[in-house]
Amino acid sequence: MTLKTKSISLTETIKVSDGSHILYFYCSQERYLDNLVSFILSAKSMNQHVLLIESYECYATLLERLSAQLGDLELANFLHYKNNLEFYETHGNFKFENALANFKHTIQPFVDGELSVRVWGKVLWNALSYSKEELKRYECECDVTLSEMGYLTVCCYDGNVVPAAFQTDLMRSHQYLLTDHNLVKSSLYNHPDHTIFPSLAAQKKVETELDFYRQKLDFIHVVAHEVRNPLTVIKSFASILKSELDDKGVQAKLSLIEDYSVAIDHEIHHIIQTEQMMTTDSFWQTKLIKARPVIDEVLDVMTIKGRTQNIKLESNIQVPYNVIINANLMGFRLVISNLLSNAIKYSYEGHTVTCRSTIENGRLHIHISDTGVGMDQEDCEKLFKKYQKINQEVAGQGIGLFMVYQLVTHFNGEIDVTSQLGEGTEVKVSFPL
Repeated sequence: MTLKTKSISLTETIKVSDGSHILYFYCSQERYLDNLVSFILSAKSMNQHVLLIESYECYATLLERLSAQLGDLELANFLHYKNNLEFYETHGNFKFENALANFKHTIQPFVDGELSVRVWGKVLWNALSYSKEELKRYECECDVTLSEMGYLTVCCYDGNVVPAAFQTDLMRSHQYLLTDHNLVKSSLYNHPDHTIFPSLAAQKKVETELDFYRQKLDFIHVVAHEVRNPLTVIKSFASILKSELDDKGVQAKLSLIEDYSVAIDHEIHHIIQTEQMMTTDSFWQTKLIKARPVIDEVLDVMTIKGRTQNIKLESNIQVPYNVIINANLMGFRLVISNLLSNAIKYSYEGHTVTCRSTIENGRLHIHISDTGVGMDQEDCEKLFKKYQKINQEVAGQGIGLFMVYQLVTHFNGEIDVTSQLGEGTEVKVSFPL
């Protein structure tokens, strides 16, 4: 499903997409304050909160200007202030990890309260002790995080003191460039997700092992696209016929056709996503994501898949919608989808697969169990190591659990599998919040 990007007001006259990351090089302090006032008033008109990261002096001046239009109590309800020197230099000098942790801690209350918020932050170029590379990494990571969370953000720098070469570098991690008088799209922006790669040796090992399977996917990808269009037509006709017929038996059969269509479409989508992860850097990218919507989405699809095999999927998800983990949507979805798909695939007809998820000790826990064919100790030990299928009688390429292990490890998670032959399997996976 593709989500439409919402257009919102940046100022009283300018609209940008929600979640935009704007770079502002100002030259006039007066014009800077004018734009900031307009930014805040626009947020107020849209019932949004504002997180302002500024100096004490500028904040005091701003309050004087706003007091003529808004009362102190009204301002306190939606304007939240942080001192910019303390914010960016919390630990004595600018460090990428420290600044990012401080930023995540600052926005967490808005996530917890499911509040709509926009951010305005000024970086004091001369006052901070930092390396330019650290600051660029911070801006790139914020770009990924903010676009994912849907938070409109303006990052401000004094254009009179920031070197031109560094201004150019910063344009690569911001969708828009704002000056005192104009707003334009950044011609250098290419959504450069801050990606932390494993060592060259680790990359080479994974790439070598994946190469053979990637060649298979080249062919599968082409076939998949040819299948999806007629599959959509079949599902649509089944839905139409079911609504027009009164025969309960026929309706049940048509419902099964719908379920099979959804299940097949999911398998095709899963193949395409797996291919994308193997052929792009998406495999290694991490960002802040909300875990619960992904879990719910996969459970919906897997419930349908289970019905096609006469297997019931029971779930107990005790995870708030504001829980955030550091992963990526594609990878996290692939992990849960693979584990549930395997549990269903290796279960006996008429049995039940269960999925439980909780928050304990600062971690997101997901437990998936079945009472299916199970594995012996020898098979358990080689489960994630090689491209080999444990059960040759069930369809599959033997790649899924290898991918799961790589992703869970890269997201700083843990995975544990216990199984008994003929009795079933339980998989426990957890991720740090």
